[in-house]
Amino acid sequence: MSTKQLRLSDAVQIRKRVAEFLGKKINIVLTDNTAMFGELTDVNATEIKLLNMRRKKMTYRIDTIAELYFDTFA
Repeated sequence: MSTKQLRLSDAVQIRKRVAEFLGKKINIVLTDNTAMFGELTDVNATEIKLLNMRRKKMTYRIDTIAELYFDTFA
């Protein structure tokens, strides 16, 4: 079974489409090149919340996200 990645690296597109991924496991790359992985649990106008693999809730400001991507089955 093959997969494909959906990658968003434009800040406008991230703000517009991030709510589509609620409940899905996503990867984010921050502007300091730190990568995070987790389930997207909440989105508002200024920040997102991820539940990481240790089941800890993490909050990130949308303006610190350089790229967002996740895998889908093709």
